[in-house]
Amino acid sequence: MEEFMIKFVHTADLHLGSVFEKASFGNAAAKIRRDEMFKTFEHIVELAISLKKDFILICGDLFEEKYCTTFDIHRVFDVLKQVKNIQVIIAAGNHDLLSNTYRQYIGKYPNVHIFSSDKIEKKEFAEHNTVVYGLSWDKSAYFSEPDFSNVELDQSKINILMLHADTVTNSTYMPININKISALGFDYIALGHIHQAQQVAPRAYYPGCPEALDFKELGAHGIYCISLDKTAFSTEFVKTANREFVVHHVELTPDMGYIDIIREITADISHDSMTKDMHRFEITGMLDASINMVEIMDQVRQTFFYLEYKDNTVPDFDIQKLKEENRDNIIGRFITKMEAFDLQDETNKKALFKGISVLLDDRSS
Repeated sequence: MEEFMIKFVHTADLHLGSVFEKASFGNAAAKIRRDEMFKTFEHIVELAISLKKDFILICGDLFEEKYCTTFDIHRVFDVLKQVKNIQVIIAAGNHDLLSNTYRQYIGKYPNVHIFSSDKIEKKEFAEHNTVVYGLSWDKSAYFSEPDFSNVELDQSKINILMLHADTVTNSTYMPININKISALGFDYIALGHIHQAQQVAPRAYYPGCPEALDFKELGAHGIYCISLDKTAFSTEFVKTANREFVVHHVELTPDMGYIDIIREITADISHDSMTKDMHRFEITGMLDASINMVEIMDQVRQTFFYLEYKDNTVPDFDIQKLKEENRDNIIGRFITKMEAFDLQDETNKKALFKGISVLLDDRSS
């Protein structure tokens, strides 16, 4: 029997059209990120063309239907319809439901195939000896696994399954038993919904989202390039993200001055990352009470594409001096009360200094 080797791109969760409603960054960065996500989608298609892939599999949440416009959707399908030598297969997810987003595009372009039901169906590609099974979401929640009772695999063909689903059993996002489904004999299971790339069974993968959406999605983001036949299998993760989200944890000490703090904050961050990536700093420790972290971070921000920070530092006060100066008010009484605790203990000491900071802020406001 002749062996067929197929090559394809597996992607999911592009969320095109997103306005980053719940993200911590503002409108200016959100607009840039929105535009970049469309460019990343176009880059993925160009990559598939240059690598001569047979298929592009898009496993749900191609769009953020709440925010994407008619123009956004037309833009995407204008790109896909041009790729005449590649079969594009789309499964709708929970953010781009079938009825709301795709109905008018079903069967519109000969190389673009959209699963038209929330029950398992198949699409056959005889020229590649391949059958692709899948479904599309058409409501906001699915509490049980899809029904595979009518699925009969022809093991002389390459069989692929596409699902936008969750491997957590109590999920409302179509919970699946991945080991049970893998045992059905699919040659590859292409998943979507989880935003971090990961393998969940011998031939079952989440590619993650090609572009991270916020600071909960750290690390590299991209797509999987897959080659397989009935005996051989290879996978390659290809980075596609324009920018990464990076979180830094910085511990400061009272002996640090302005220059020391700036050096500590920017240590080990390359110029390329500063000017390209999205950075968040979580700053802790104790500082000289005269240090103004707002001024320091405003200065540091000038060298970054995007920077946000959470200042959890505590000023290193002269406790005895403060107690003497405030003996007849709430600050002095607070210090006296806290002295009953072991102030050599770091937790107690930080509580004392934090409390003084709050009281001093209240007095100055």
